[in-house]
Amino acid sequence: MRNIIVREYLESLTEKSELDYIFPILLEVMNFKIISTPKKTIGLAQYGKDVIAVGTDKYGIKKRFYFEIKGGEDRDITTHTYNKKDGVRESIIEAKDRVYTDASNPGFNDLPVKIVVVHNGTIHPSVKETFDGMIAREFPQVGAFQFERWDLYELTQLFTDHLFNEYLLVDDEAIVRFKRVLVLINTPGNDYKDFFVLLNFILDKTGTNSGLKERKRLLLFETIRLVCFIVYHYAKEGKNLEVAKKCIPYAILRLWHWILENNLQQNQKVIKHFRKVYAILITALDDYFNETIPIARVKDGLLSEKGGRYEQIGYPVRAMEYLSYLIVYFCIKEAQAPRDKRLSVDQVFILIEILNKNDGMTRPFFDNHLIPICLTLNFFITHKRIDAARSYLKNVLQSIRLAFDIHKRLPDGHNRIESVIQLVLRKQKSVYYEDKTSHLLGALAEYLAVLDMEEEYYSFKTFVENCQVYLAVFEPFDDEQLKQYLPDQQGSHELWLFKHELFKEGYQSEIRLDEKFEDFKEKTFAKTRPPYKYATTKAGFGSLICLAHVFFKTPIFPVDWRHYHPTSDL
Repeated sequence: MRNIIVREYLESLTEKSELDYIFPILLEVMNFKIISTPKKTIGLAQYGKDVIAVGTDKYGIKKRFYFEIKGGEDRDITTHTYNKKDGVRESIIEAKDRVYTDASNPGFNDLPVKIVVVHNGTIHPSVKETFDGMIAREFPQVGAFQFERWDLYELTQLFTDHLFNEYLLVDDEAIVRFKRVLVLINTPGNDYKDFFVLLNFILDKTGTNSGLKERKRLLLFETIRLVCFIVYHYAKEGKNLEVAKKCIPYAILRLWHWILENNLQQNQKVIKHFRKVYAILITALDDYFNETIPIARVKDGLLSEKGGRYEQIGYPVRAMEYLSYLIVYFCIKEAQAPRDKRLSVDQVFILIEILNKNDGMTRPFFDNHLIPICLTLNFFITHKRIDAARSYLKNVLQSIRLAFDIHKRLPDGHNRIESVIQLVLRKQKSVYYEDKTSHLLGALAEYLAVLDMEEEYYSFKTFVENCQVYLAVFEPFDDEQLKQYLPDQQGSHELWLFKHELFKEGYQSEIRLDEKFEDFKEKTFAKTRPPYKYATTKAGFGSLICLAHVFFKTPIFPVDWRHYHPTSDL
């Protein structure tokens, strides 16, 4: 059963680039030292050496390995793939004829050489005799070069023994979960529960880092990296990158939680492994936004014409989620190129254009839509575009006011899509609909102070009084408060932030609107407390904090906007 699952997965890799990606993962867990990979040599002549590595063969002899990878259309060795230009025969001869030296690795140039053709297919009987004859002639038993061929079945066994069996296929439940991930990943209506359960299973099986040998730790990271790549591969193949956007962030956040839990965020080997997994998320988001930003920049580009009546709700909900991940993506790209001023200018321009073309981004239906709204306001303030922040805040407040004036509707504090559908489409208010307290309006009130919008404040105050809504914000407990109020719950504020939505790990703080704007503004900034010193930020992954808020739906904390003091920042 295990081998069948692994073989089916390997057979599904229809592009050479996919095999190029996962094969070095296998070599790393087999204790090979990678010298060069296809990614490093892209655009260069490789001469039969897609991957160059140092390792030991089955007899324990240390050697130089030249791996020539044949995937995609070349996965099967046929008469055509054997004889064509840059085909199997030519690659093998070039690997032998073209010497590769590396003086930076002591002793490398003196090691014996083994050339290995790697392909996730089989050899056709019509060419096998010719192939065997060529190998016998070019690689005599007493020669300087040795040769092996790793086909689909050899790769299946190697991946099963060295990678899949360690964490993924250890028992019947894990096998079923992994199989369901593969089969159901692009199924409409999939809630991706199997993927989340599988990730938790892997990390729970790992336990703590205490006593975990370096190889086991490497296997953990490479296993999660492989699972993320599988999801990305199937999502891209199915032309549904939404799947990757929903699944891979969870893997990244849970893995980072494990790193923090084991205090490994300063371990450079661990961070190096983590960056490889993190790179898959960045690649997935690159692909996702490269495809969708041109659509989002068109008038109502995020509106689905096939949505019918549901688009009254579906369009704003979809637009708000898109906005959340767009800001996360922009933060990640800025972190990659912190000195690229052109990038920041372009991002602000794109964001303003998308906001102007999609009014769904100003129409919150849920109280937790404060997350994309706050992130957008913070993004504009950070980039000194106070005009854009004020304009966006005005539009959001106007949308909320119109929804109440026309439909007597405020954003649902319980964030339940069923309650919103019942109210909007059926004109029936569910007993579960919560509009007596609003964290969203509480946050927006303080943004009026941050952005020095006095006229809008008085209008907003009148509106709140008419609505008779209680304003509040979510304040997280600091570590000392967690020990005091949740003594049975082990872990710091930062740890819980990367595990689930924070709810009981904080408290509701009331926001009272003063008669005078200046009094309210002074009171707002007097509440400022020192920001939490995140180990995540110190490790260079501050964007993950933003991702955690977006993925787990934890409200943005007041400290994240109160520190923008008008006299110094605006």
